[in-house]
Amino acid sequence: MNRLRLILHRLVRRPAVTGPQRIYLRRIPTGVMLDLEHFLTQALTAIADDEELLGLLLEYAADRAEPRPHDGHAPESLLLERLVGAVGYEVPVYGDSVAALADRLRALAPAPATVAPARHREGGAAA
Repeated sequence: MNRLRLILHRLVRRPAVTGPQRIYLRRIPTGVMLDLEHFLTQALTAIADDEELLGLLLEYAADRAEPRPHDGHAPESLLLERLVGAVGYEVPVYGDSVAALADRLRALAPAPATVAPARHREGGAAA
């Protein structure tokens, strides 16, 4: 059922932000999913089209394949930083699109949970 819902979403979706990179939104029970397919497609295409970036990605994959304990200063972390720095990690939103995105997020956000007031205990008033 969830797969069908995702397929329908992709068929009838309209972007919350149209440029410079499209951002789509989908409501879920606990919030909103940001669909950044356009940004990710551009990033992956940039890596595939640039021999140096592709080499960094392959080197990163080879380093991660080696079995060793986690080390935050391992060489693969530096490779990943170089890749992210080259393709970017921020999605720009300009002008009126900022307000439009905020309005769509606000409209899709789940209603705040309301807490019913505590009922008086039988036989006496609440303290």
